[in-house]
Amino acid sequence: MKLTVNATADLTLPVAKDGKPGDRIEWDDDIKGFGLRLREGGKRVWVFQYKMRGRQRRMTLGSYPAMGAPKARERAETLHAEVKLGRDPAGDKAEDQARSGETFKACLDLYLRRRRAEKDDGKLRVATIGAIERHLDRNLKALHATRIDKVDRRAIALELGRITTDSGPVQANRTRSSLVKFLSWCAGEGFIDANPAMFTNKNPEQTRDRVLTDAELRKIWLAFGDGDYADILRLLTLTGQREREISELRFDEIDFDRALITLSPARTKNRRWHNIPLSGTALEILKKRQPFNGRALVFGTGQGGFSGWNKAKIKLDERAKVTGWRIHDLRRTAATRMAEIGIAPHIIESVLNHISGAKASVAGIYNRATYEPEKATALARWAEHLATIVAGRESNVAPLRRA
Repeated sequence: MKLTVNATADLTLPVAKDGKPGDRIEWDDDIKGFGLRLREGGKRVWVFQYKMRGRQRRMTLGSYPAMGAPKARERAETLHAEVKLGRDPAGDKAEDQARSGETFKACLDLYLRRRRAEKDDGKLRVATIGAIERHLDRNLKALHATRIDKVDRRAIALELGRITTDSGPVQANRTRSSLVKFLSWCAGEGFIDANPAMFTNKNPEQTRDRVLTDAELRKIWLAFGDGDYADILRLLTLTGQREREISELRFDEIDFDRALITLSPARTKNRRWHNIPLSGTALEILKKRQPFNGRALVFGTGQGGFSGWNKAKIKLDERAKVTGWRIHDLRRTAATRMAEIGIAPHIIESVLNHISGAKASVAGIYNRATYEPEKATALARWAEHLATIVAGRESNVAPLRRA
């Protein structure tokens, strides 16, 4: 029998010998394995049956008459062709159902739990976790409901394009970097077979090389004002450190007697202990800070360190009348000015906690010197030179002569 509209309408379930309705499948003559199952109570469902690796497999295609004969035949023909090609439709369906919970968000939550555990163990910086959450949890929220193995290159490229438009090319590139790492982890966990983010395009970035002039630095310093943001930027200028190393500074990281900040590997970019000698000016700034409500952090009022960078920067630019600069330029300016007053490059690198130049490669393996006295001298001389810049007078800090 060919299961057509008219033929299926006339089908009835015969009464069994014991007087009870039975359960029977009427098979189609044209499509092997395609049939209509008649069940007790009048329920009818379309089925497709086939053999795979010696085992009989059966799938339900839909209920009759909600799914009509033409639609059921079309679906059965597609499945028959798939079986001929060696596929296992029932197995694929079962796998789809089993993996329906493996969404981008579900995998991300697991990934973040693993990364937070690294933070708790001191293997990952707090700032790194914050960046991952910003990039994957907020920037890529549109992908959260998608099953992780269905997130393809096109979907990722569209989201990165949107982020480029909304937040700029740098934010899109940083989001892409976090996504590549996350999807590589997913591949390692067996959630996906390949990492589609690796083949998406990166935005070109302009290398930052701006060094503030003395006039610009003076205007900015005099416009700092008071409060957390002002003190953070003063310390960044005086020490040449990274933003979060100062904005998330803890009282237990400061030795006031020795005039020293000590950062653990969990708080530094290169995962190494880092000592920051404090000039007299920097020490006085920190001495004026008092613990607030038992907070361990020097700056800020919430759970983390200082926040509100963007609004504070806009107001500072309005007061200073200097635009087009970034907070990181203070670090570059400090390094450049220290070089100009004769501080040796390897001492400047130690101040900045860089692993390059004199301490890179094989040299760094054997050269374990931390240059603490030299760093203290360098930062003291830089603070003195900075004071003359802010005062608008000629510097009396003579450049050091190098042997």
